[in-house]
Amino acid sequence: MGIRFTRDQCLNLETSLRQEWIDTNGLGGYASSTILDCHTRKYHGLLVANLKKPAGRFALLSKLEVSIRAGDSEFRLSTNKYPGVFDPTGHKYIESFEYKTFPVTNYVIGDICLSKSVMIVYSEDTVLVRLDLHKAQKPVIVRALPLLSYRDLHGLTRQNMYLRVKTFPEDDGHKINPYELMPPMYLDWDGKMTFYPGPHWYSNVEYLKELSRGYDYQEDLFCPGTYEAELKPGESLIFQASLNKHSIPVSKVWADELVRRKKAGETFAGQPENVAMLKTHSEKFLITNNRNCQGIIAGYHWFGEWGRDTMIALPGLTFHCGQTAAGFNILKTWAEEEKNGLLPNILGTESSGNAYNSIDTSLWFFRAVQEYIYVTNDWGGVKRHLARAMQNIIETWLEGKTPLLKITKHGLVWAGTADTQLTWMDAKSKGKPVTPRHGMAVEINALWYNALCFYLEFCKVAKFKKPKVVTGCKQLFEKNFSRIFWFNDGYYLSDVVNEAGQDTSVRPNQILSVSLPYSPLSRAQMQGIINVVKDQLVTPYGLRTLSPKNSLYHPFYHGNQDQRDAAYHQGTVWPWLVGHFAEACLRIAVNKSAEKEYLRRTFEPLWSSHLHEFGLYGISEIFDGNPPHKAKGCITQAWSVAEIIRTLEMLKGNSRL
Repeated sequence: MGIRFTRDQCLNLETSLRQEWIDTNGLGGYASSTILDCHTRKYHGLLVANLKKPAGRFALLSKLEVSIRAGDSEFRLSTNKYPGVFDPTGHKYIESFEYKTFPVTNYVIGDICLSKSVMIVYSEDTVLVRLDLHKAQKPVIVRALPLLSYRDLHGLTRQNMYLRVKTFPEDDGHKINPYELMPPMYLDWDGKMTFYPGPHWYSNVEYLKELSRGYDYQEDLFCPGTYEAELKPGESLIFQASLNKHSIPVSKVWADELVRRKKAGETFAGQPENVAMLKTHSEKFLITNNRNCQGIIAGYHWFGEWGRDTMIALPGLTFHCGQTAAGFNILKTWAEEEKNGLLPNILGTESSGNAYNSIDTSLWFFRAVQEYIYVTNDWGGVKRHLARAMQNIIETWLEGKTPLLKITKHGLVWAGTADTQLTWMDAKSKGKPVTPRHGMAVEINALWYNALCFYLEFCKVAKFKKPKVVTGCKQLFEKNFSRIFWFNDGYYLSDVVNEAGQDTSVRPNQILSVSLPYSPLSRAQMQGIINVVKDQLVTPYGLRTLSPKNSLYHPFYHGNQDQRDAAYHQGTVWPWLVGHFAEACLRIAVNKSAEKEYLRRTFEPLWSSHLHEFGLYGISEIFDGNPPHKAKGCITQAWSVAEIIRTLEMLKGNSRL
């Protein structure tokens, strides 16, 4: 069935311009726009490629402007925003928009019925646009104008003298090479198209999302000329733009990609449609990167490969979606990058470009390995490929050789300084940390304890001698954790303890001390934490990052970069936390059936209505803290999708709980 928007829904610009689709190629590239084919972000485009040289993601082909001429009338099907006006206004011809295997826009103009479909080809920097004329009294003339941006993903381009305007014939198509040191683009059609050179610029295209985010929002796009052809009822035309010179017909490229997608969709046949589609589209985050290694993109459109996000997202995206081998390969790749007891927080195109600026990525690595063991019981694989990284992390931390980190005399982790942000709550506003969390952060210590216990479990199974220092640290931790972190007046855990004492702000980080496989807490303490979280942090879309009762609570995430960062972890809702909240609830529930029903009832919007409210078939990065909890940030985030998948598996009973 898929997602379908009616004509009336499409004509409501207030909502339809918020609904975005993204189609990815497994290389870090993608095609993306709104359901109206009206770009609202500089990140939208028909062909965004993750290049090796120059390294990085680049927006190359912005749009294909299509119009049809019937008799003496021409109908322009695209929609663009210019200063003070939308032009053209092709959305008024949209009869419906559908999305399942790929996005399809259906147009009706009098007796003419036409559809436009888009697919980006897997493992290639190639995009296809298909036009099908389903119904018409007579043949129509199709005109298509490719609009090029050819710039860094995060930038904008303006008319300039350096762009090389000439288009060259190339076999049955054309080639254009706009800039030196950038790859050429090959343009081709499966039908007979006549190309009329006519290089010109479209000036001052506006991106409304960038305007609202406080960024530059106007761009000039270059058009090399116009393609034109006759299209008869029942016929189709397929446009191809690629960085590869193809030797096979465009129609076969389309057919092969369609077969691949249908086969992939069959993997989750028999599951509820929304769950099956969520899992099918989770493949978008899995890539082969420029190191020719498998990896995970943290979120679309602008995030890259981030260590913390990868480790949190990996179990849901791979182990619980039939991609176990890919998940293990990703763990091996990251394990090889261990340095001074840390794994990178940002993976560069080469090891020299790695950024080691998070303290918890290494600990989330242990949690991902635990989930791998739960799914596969492959202790031998862990011993061969991951043991050294685990050992190095534990030993380096205990020996005090990891930068900005020490293990206290009580066995707890103290990390960072007042000027550093080493946990996942890492936003800064006006150059200063918004949520200073140096010292002993509660989730870092919960993850540390879990890592110590799992490492000792691994040593036992692998028949390694258990290090006495690890056992001793574990025992010290168990003796001191509650004494140092517990806030008895509220019956929950402090968020951070440092030289200023306990920070008793009610935040969701404490839930990890209940959800992780190993916990030093009593059952009564676990229940107290869950009660506080349920009472102050739970929303239908995830957990707030700060209680509304706190004077620093920010209910809405909006404004410029500094304003948004000030709200990022000060009340903004994060859906990825649902996985650990659900795990914590089910861990101590006496009546698991009733608790599952509570979880389904509470968070059901995330895997039902939300899948067609923002990023289609994706789950947003964040939501406002206050109702109506508008979706914000990335249109689809790896750990959001992954942890909801893992939650759904728990609700089905597929977990260790």
